[in-house]
Amino acid sequence: MPALDTTVACVGDFVGRMLACSRASTAETLATTDLTLSQVRTLFVLMHADGAVPIHEVAERLGLSLAATGRAADRLVAANLIDRREDPRDRRVKRLSLTSAGTDLLAEHFALRDADVRDILAPMPDDLRGRLTAVLSEAVRYLPAPTCTRDPAAR
Repeated sequence: MPALDTTVACVGDFVGRMLACSRASTAETLATTDLTLSQVRTLFVLMHADGAVPIHEVAERLGLSLAATGRAADRLVAANLIDRREDPRDRRVKRLSLTSAGTDLLAEHFALRDADVRDILAPMPDDLRGRLTAVLSEAVRYLPAPTCTRDPAAR
């Protein structure tokens, strides 16, 4: 049984190589929009939401001030990537949700990411890829739930 440090090194090497081998196109889908990291993180929070999210909840999830989150939201609304509406029960509360353009942008990003991973894993022998799939499928059950990785098209 390998020591935890050995597993950490092996997983780190695997993930590092996957990232290094992936094409720049994956990051380019978001980079070409000139969005800040806070704005991209806001999109990811909304992608995982079940409906519109009050802006103060987005701020809490991101660990940002309400003012900083509001500025990020302003830019995303202007870019037609998110929608901001008053809460029907409390007009003081503003709710954010992805627009179809925001969903499309994220879907494009994740489709390119999947294509990169497919290209990287394609040369791997089928039996090795099968074992990797089995081990990763088992291991993922022990990991925390993802917060920023789900494909919006899979909703």
